[in-house]
Amino acid sequence: MRTNRVHCRVACLVGAVALFIQISPATAEEHHDNNRPVAIAFTKWVTTFPLMEGFWGGDLANKFVGEVFQRQVSQRQADNCYLPAPNCGRIIRLEALYEVQNGDHSFTALIRGGTSGDTGAALLDGTVLFGWRVGAPVHVEFQTIPGTTGCAGAPLGATCFQGTIHVGSAPRD
Repeated sequence: MRTNRVHCRVACLVGAVALFIQISPATAEEHHDNNRPVAIAFTKWVTTFPLMEGFWGGDLANKFVGEVFQRQVSQRQADNCYLPAPNCGRIIRLEALYEVQNGDHSFTALIRGGTSGDTGAALLDGTVLFGWRVGAPVHVEFQTIPGTTGCAGAPLGATCFQGTIHVGSAPRD
């Protein structure tokens, strides 16, 4: 009878260890997944073209800097444009460098895309090239806010841009 109890205890211990080994990595990933996609709200403005600065996360102390590499306004105006605005019906192609400064999570991304001359809405995509999450995809959406309306934290009268930077997961090695 004593032999059966010993075998039972050994079998239970082996089973528990096997179960623990299978579960522990999954549990560790759930509690410590620092590679999840993140969304960063930002406000920016052009200081001296082509340079930009601003902040992220709603806190003026969180630095955002950038540089416009290319800004090209389409020559063709949409046929259905009835607004007197100079960029009505036009698409503005953009290429820029965005840098979010956040200690160990600072990164620099190269992004490309465009904005609508009608709505001021922009969509850009790119990649983190330096810093945190090198190689991760980046998707940026922002809205142009006229200088007459302004943004909290931006210089008075400056056209500003408010949006979100979506940073995807870093590539696995």
